[in-house]
Amino acid sequence: MTITERPERSERADAFAIVRTQSASMPSSMRAIADAVLEDPAAAATTNATDLAGRAGVSPATVSRFAQHLGFANFAALQRSMTRAVERGIHERESTEIHAGVAVDDDVATVIAKVTEDVRAVMADTRAALDPHALDGSARKLANARRVVLYGVGASGIVARDLHLKLERIGIVSSIADDPHNALTLASVIGEHDVLVLVSHSGSTVETLEVAHAARAQHATIIAITGHASAPLATTADHVLLGVAGAESALRPAAMGSRMSQLAIVDTLFIVVAQRTDERSQPLLARSRDAVRTHHRN
Repeated sequence: MTITERPERSERADAFAIVRTQSASMPSSMRAIADAVLEDPAAAATTNATDLAGRAGVSPATVSRFAQHLGFANFAALQRSMTRAVERGIHERESTEIHAGVAVDDDVATVIAKVTEDVRAVMADTRAALDPHALDGSARKLANARRVVLYGVGASGIVARDLHLKLERIGIVSSIADDPHNALTLASVIGEHDVLVLVSHSGSTVETLEVAHAARAQHATIIAITGHASAPLATTADHVLLGVAGAESALRPAAMGSRMSQLAIVDTLFIVVAQRTDERSQPLLARSRDAVRTHHRN
């Protein structure tokens, strides 16, 4: 895959969750389409591109770009995903005041309610937005990799390290890069039988993109865990695992919600990898549990 190609999003991913979680970062014209879609999801699932463009006050060409921005090949693919979501009854998300951001004068009980409700909503959107085909393809690559390198900047690095520790437990040779220079070095020495996992909610972190391009030059497989289907990192990757972010406020930045989503993706990915390598993984997991058993007090 060249860096100008983009993995096509599976129709099994829920389009409404993707629209809902990515609309804030869209250009104004596309945000108008997102608003029209979310205002009446059932109608959006059955209308044509021209009618949707009219409702949003944009051109039909903008509707096509909107679908591609979300990772779909065209509007028809987006519409099929919306139709499936409506049929499954997952197009409506509860909307209450509890989703509002945490305020400075909120009491402790309200903070608990808002944060936990946002986590619940993030998990629901992650479930809806995550592409099963992309996850399965990523798991297969990890299960058969000669070596896995992981990298993320800041909070994303914590998520990358979590997956690194999990993969080590089931015998997959894994390295975690601690800084950009280390990451670039590791990316330059891997090859076509290796996998690079990059975690970046924005998908546009300069250091992460430099590492991706270094690995691409060596023909390694790239898996991106990101929150933006149209971000440069998603365009570069072979497999894109799309996360989401929760409600943002001055006291609770989006990175907190995106981390929860990314960790859920990592847990799911690890379990599927363990399934694919069950004969090897089960004994290793048992041995790793036994190795630290004496370090836990009864």
